[in-house]
Amino acid sequence: MRTPIYFFGLILFIGFKAACTSQIETPSLLQEARYLAESHPDSAMRLIDAIVDPEGSLNKKQYMQYLVTRVQVRHKNYRDITEDTLIFDAARYFRQHNKDLKQTALALFYSGSVRRQQKQYEPAMVYYKEAEHYAKKAKDNSLRGLVEYNIGDLLAEQGLHYKALDRYRTAARYYQDELDKLAYSYSAMGRMFLFEEDNDSAFYYFHRGLDIAREKGSKVLQSQLAQSLGVAYGEVKRYNEAERYHREAMQLTSDSTELPRNYLNLAKLYSKMPQADSASVYAEKLKEGLDRLKDNYFQASACNFLAGWEKAQGNYDSAFAHQDKRMKVLAQIMEDRGNQSVYEVEQKYNYERIQAQHYRAQSVKQRWIIVLLGIVIIGGVLFLWFWIRQKNKQIAVQQSMDTLTEMNRDLENTVLKKRLALRRALLWRFDIAKKVLKLNEGVRMNPKNTLEKSIIAQFNNIVYGETTIDEHWEALLQTFKNSRPGYAEKIRENYTDLTETEFRICILTYADFSVKEIAVVLQQSPNTIQTRRTTLRKKLGLHSGGDIAEHIDNILR
Repeated sequence: MRTPIYFFGLILFIGFKAACTSQIETPSLLQEARYLAESHPDSAMRLIDAIVDPEGSLNKKQYMQYLVTRVQVRHKNYRDITEDTLIFDAARYFRQHNKDLKQTALALFYSGSVRRQQKQYEPAMVYYKEAEHYAKKAKDNSLRGLVEYNIGDLLAEQGLHYKALDRYRTAARYYQDELDKLAYSYSAMGRMFLFEEDNDSAFYYFHRGLDIAREKGSKVLQSQLAQSLGVAYGEVKRYNEAERYHREAMQLTSDSTELPRNYLNLAKLYSKMPQADSASVYAEKLKEGLDRLKDNYFQASACNFLAGWEKAQGNYDSAFAHQDKRMKVLAQIMEDRGNQSVYEVEQKYNYERIQAQHYRAQSVKQRWIIVLLGIVIIGGVLFLWFWIRQKNKQIAVQQSMDTLTEMNRDLENTVLKKRLALRRALLWRFDIAKKVLKLNEGVRMNPKNTLEKSIIAQFNNIVYGETTIDEHWEALLQTFKNSRPGYAEKIRENYTDLTETEFRICILTYADFSVKEIAVVLQQSPNTIQTRRTTLRKKLGLHSGGDIAEHIDNILR
């Protein structure tokens, strides 16, 4: 019983191990296939075919890369890709997540290639144009050359040879570092010139391409260019050279499905030379391989030649059959072209893209205008707010200045009033003192009159509360102290080197007494008072003529 269980467990383990190994190896296979897709598409095809369950073993992005790579390598190996419609999902995915510009361009390009093989030329051109846009953004010259070359092919299939020629020229510029692709571009350019009967230009580009193909050793490319040269020489009736190049092309052709092209070229050539037997041999071979190529243009050309050949040989039934087939192929070609040429699709795409760019530019411009307008409005509001604020500040400052001016005016008026009051008080005292002095002076002039002396002594005591008139200064000083509390003391503290006389002159000068008035109060001559005032100014630190009262106010206020 245990043996079956162990066997079943071993099978599960092996299966689990294989699944894990597959999960690990599948991304590596995909990565290697992507790396080889361009240079070795056959090897890349084997790697892609080795991936068994791509959707289950790869994440979303890797699966989309797988879809692109699969179509890419199948296309390069000349496989049918008409059923590979999942590439459209990859194109949508990478268009939405276009961080990888090159992968987006590849997905769009091979979507166009699928549509082209499906003979849906209009959507093919749209995909190619989108691929061109992303390849340009990716700045990948090789990819840009690939897209330009295939747009040229698409235009050439519509008979727009000069339009196709412009695309081939552009592709050649991008392929300067890839000689084999450059040779293909020259070959395509030669074909366009040949279609337009510009044989000299056709020979020039065919030979340039063939030289590169020989240098690179590419047999396929040499065969293609040799065929083109054979056709070109046949058009100008240089038959020997034409035959040489056609036979060289046939010797280099390794794909049997491509041999009918050689048969057609040789049959045409020998019918012109004329070499009827040789032409007949290759005409028969052409009939046998006519259906190998799916190229409608080749089939139309081959049927046209065979119809003429059979008619010349008197085989009218065969001639009608080939002509009938040719007409059907031509009808198919016209149906494939549709009602609108791919060139018109290209022009429409270009117009729509330019229009979209214009709308985006307009939108960006409008957004910038709105932003700038917003900035101007905000700036204007901020400026207005700042201006109003500054204006309010100026008004507040002006109001403060007016208030201070008014307070200063009131203060000055108060000081002036106080000084006037002090002066009036001192002058009142001075007048009384002056009159009393005169009265006392008169009494001293008459010493014999004792009664008058007694009366004057009593008067002095009543007026001054003093015993003698010499002490009347104390009364004046007390009046000053009452009017300017603390000033007298501060003057003594700040100017300790003032004499008593200078101190008194300072007080009386502050009270706005003149020199003569001070002289009477201090009982000194005016000259003496003037001299002492000059000395006083020096001690106070004033220049000659300086205002003593203003100086004291500034120091003691």
